[in-house]
Amino acid sequence: MRAFPLLLLGLCLAAPVRSIPAASTFRLPGAMCPGSDPIFRDGFEAAAPIPHNPSNGSGGAFPGNVTRTINVTGVGTRSYYLHLPPNYAPAQAWPVLFVFHGASGSAATAPAAAQQVRSDWSSWADSQGFIVVAFVGNQVQGGWGDPADGPEIDAVQADAFAAYNVEQSRVYLWGFSAGAHFGHGVALNNTTLFAAYGVSAGSLEQYACTDNGSYPPTCAALLSGAQPKIPVDIHLGNSDRLYTQYGAGNDPLRFQNGGWVSGQDLFYTLFNGGHAYTVAQLGEIWNNLCPFALGP
Repeated sequence: MRAFPLLLLGLCLAAPVRSIPAASTFRLPGAMCPGSDPIFRDGFEAAAPIPHNPSNGSGGAFPGNVTRTINVTGVGTRSYYLHLPPNYAPAQAWPVLFVFHGASGSAATAPAAAQQVRSDWSSWADSQGFIVVAFVGNQVQGGWGDPADGPEIDAVQADAFAAYNVEQSRVYLWGFSAGAHFGHGVALNNTTLFAAYGVSAGSLEQYACTDNGSYPPTCAALLSGAQPKIPVDIHLGNSDRLYTQYGAGNDPLRFQNGGWVSGQDLFYTLFNGGHAYTVAQLGEIWNNLCPFALGP
């Protein structure tokens, strides 16, 4: 069980990132997600047009772990970390998962935290067939919420999509702790970019919104206004202070009040444990995110 200190972010709004035009959530045929019911592979699943929007990028190194260094306007030289599955080939467009690490304690240790979450996701990327892109937070505690985060996410996305052939209808997001708080805000404010997202040890009220009026928007306003209703997976420990003290256990109801349906586009797991996640849980999260794409 990987655990980190709970460090809360400054309260500010997530900067928008580059998005693609899309208006609806599309459920993919089960055979497109490895591990699905084999009946789908036998031709019994109803045929449907599958969204396809390749970035047609090329030139990036593969497979395995890759570090790319880019210049971010107004920020400077920054590095980010990818993992390419062993069967990656540029001729095919691949799903991609953006991952956001938890607060590492300092800006100096944030790159190591980014590489750790990349490592934790790598076995699933290899077996399930997707690219991992791990970002590095700019906040002084090694987390998220710094004004540089938005431009850096934009620049990383542009670079990764130019270097690799990404299926832009299948861009996903996951975050842990501070990265989960931030991830709520990024995903819910960019529902025409992300097909689905997951959070481990995260809370809506720590960054994305609030119910007490201390900063805008309210959670009700944010969730009711989000279109389409982006599928979300929430994993939360029953001894996590976010659950026992800070009200994160109310987030599933907030989503339901905003139009999400449990078991359809809202997946909630309350597990025995604290402010942590396991690699096995990452597989559970991917199984809930993988079936979704963005369609016109």
